[in-house]
This record gives sequence, C-alpha cells and structure tokens, in this order.
Amino acid sequence: MTPVTLLTGFLGAGKTTLLNRLLTAEGAPPTAVVVNEFGDIGIDGALVVGAEDRVIELRNGCICCEIRADLQGAFDALRAAKARWWRPARFERIVVETSGLASPGPVVATLGLAPDLRLAGIVCLVDAANIRRQLADHPEVPAQLAAADRVLLNHIDRATEPTDDLLAWVRLAAPLARCIATLRAEVPGDFLSDGEPLHVPAPLSHAHTHGVQTWSFATEAAMDLPKLKMFLQFVAARPRTQLLRLKGIVRCRDHPAPVVAHGIHQWLELGPGPGQPPVRSTVVLIGRGFDGPTLQRAWDVASG
Repeated sequence: MTPVTLLTGFLGAGKTTLLNRLLTAEGAPPTAVVVNEFGDIGIDGALVVGAEDRVIELRNGCICCEIRADLQGAFDALRAAKARWWRPARFERIVVETSGLASPGPVVATLGLAPDLRLAGIVCLVDAANIRRQLADHPEVPAQLAAADRVLLNHIDRATEPTDDLLAWVRLAAPLARCIATLRAEVPGDFLSDGEPLHVPAPLSHAHTHGVQTWSFATEAAMDLPKLKMFLQFVAARPRTQLLRLKGIVRCRDHPAPVVAHGIHQWLELGPGPGQPPVRSTVVLIGRGFDGPTLQRAWDVASG
C-alpha cells in the first residue's frame, strides 16, 4: 500500500516551504504531490520543486468539501500513471498539501475509500505569530490541530511571545501530537518518514471562516518591481480588509529570476524564486472585505 501524508495548516503557515524541504532532502524517496488551492489560479503548484511531473493541482474549491471528488480523481490519475507501460510515474509515497481553509477529517475519509492507500500521518503547521487569534477566529485551525500527529510551530522569528508558552498553547489543541518549533519550516530529516497509520480519529465535521473570498490577478506583460511593491502594500493596508494570505509569482523587468511574493495580514515578503520567470504573472489574495473593483483598478495601474 502506498503511504499518504496529509500536510495541513492555516493560510500562510508555511506548508509549501515544508513540502519543498521534504522533496529536496538528501535521500528523500520519490514523491507524488497533490496540491489544493482555494482560488482559481494555481500558485502553490508552481512553487513545488523536486517532484517534476508528479504534481497534481486541485483548484477553485476546498479539498474537504467542494472538490472531494477531484481528490479521488487525483488518486486515480496517479494510480494510472504509475501503472502505464510507457514512462510510468515512479513514486513511493504521496503528499497531499491541503488548502489553508480545509479541515482534515473529510480528506481522511476519502483516503479510507482507497484500498491501495494508507494514511501515514497528518502534519499540521501553525503560524507562531498569529496562532492565538487564529484559534479563536477560524474554526479550521482547531480542527487541523486536533487531527494532527505532528505539529510545526513555524515562523517563531515573528512571534512576540516566548516559544515555550506558544508550544504549551498548541499542545492544548493537539495533546497527542509531536510538537516542535521551527524557523522557515526547517525540520529533522526523518520528520516525515513513513510511520504507523494514524490512530487519532480526525473530526469529520468541517467549517469555514465566514466571508472568505479569493481574488486573482494576472498579466502577460513584464511588471515594474516598484509598482508591484506599491500594489502589494496597497492591498495589505486597505481599511476594513482582512488579508489572510497573499501569494504571487511575477515576471519583472530587468530581473532574470521570477519574483515570488508572500503575505500574511500586514506582513509582506518579496524575493527571487526558482526556475525561469513565468510567461503569465499571477497574484492571488485570500481574505475578507475586499473591494474588488478598487483592487482591479490598482492592479491595472501596477501591471500597465
């Protein structure tokens, strides 16, 4: 049976960063990846390295409800790719990176319907700087922690409270999980090694934060980096807007590498990404209270 590891955690916790570390670690087994994104434009799949053609993206819906059938279809596609006689896909494990808004229980139930797959574990990442507020405001977060058997308290460099205090807080929500504090999702090499099937029952109910929206912007023109920065700062500083997550891969003039954008609330980060700049630049926003027409006008100015 092929082991499947579920990688979960709220928006901006660092799931894709951890996934890339696991895929590129020395001695890592060949891995197939299923990535779920809440928006209609895929960003995470383009940020995954080391899995080559073994990445399947599930977009424009949450893997725990709207597109559960697509998850089953992804497993079927991987199974068929591994069995084909010409260039069969070679992988020894599957990692499913869920949307930040997904609850693990329904995904675990979908896995239970596949006779040739078994759950190897659920890894949950949490943002140390925002975990207390997220536990109170977002019902997905306690569901993700309750289901996990391994938890990363990530982004500890951004937290204002002592790490030990935050770890104790996390263990209240995940009392049976192995919890470690991390910086940029740096974990021991065996952290995601195959283990015993998970014995902690995952909650089957799931809820989503009220009013969460996703907005996607794209352009095939090379952008000006200062204008891109101004657009991102404008988005993060909008009154009556709650920016939960911002992600983007952009082609900028005079920059040989892609520019990768990350944002959580008012925190923004821009830096070079792997590979070649994309032909089509994309930015995806997830949050509440967005003024769509105003954001579109700002994007048109930044990308024009």
